Amino acid sequence: MSEARVLIIEDNDALRVVLFTVLRHPPLGVDTATSIEEAMEKVRSCDYALILVDMDLPDGDSEEFLRRFHDFRPDATSFILAVRNPRTEEILQPGMVSAIANKPLEIDTLADGVRECAVVVPPPEDPLPCPASESDVRSEVERDEYPTN
Repeated sequence: MSEARVLIIEDNDALRVVLFTVLRHPPLGVDTATSIEEAMEKVRSCDYALILVDMDLPDGDSEEFLRRFHDFRPDATSFILAVRNPRTEEILQPGMVSAIANKPLEIDTLADGVRECAVVVPPPEDPLPCPASESDVRSEVERDEYPTN
């Protein structure tokens, strides 16, 4: 069985790097996106067990990503975790997300939840042929740069 894939959609560089670093080890393959357009590009080429989406993206309404994702992949089995500022008045449409996490995040707790959810989400019946994940590519580069004896 192939590894579960996670997509992190986060525009904050520091938070995106921390989440990637914490989650990038097996059994997960991790990809990142900083915008709605980049995220749509990724979901067109790969099935994700879990999508972690920042609801405060600057390039547009994050709900637009959720609508476009559900229109493009209505039968997707992805678990959608929306991360939001609890002080916003944002109301999400029912069925758009699987769970909501409020900022500020406790990274270790979030990472544990993401890992647990991602590995139990059933893969789609007809999965897309995903390219290598960013975490796999990063691991390959690190192995080449730091050979072991």
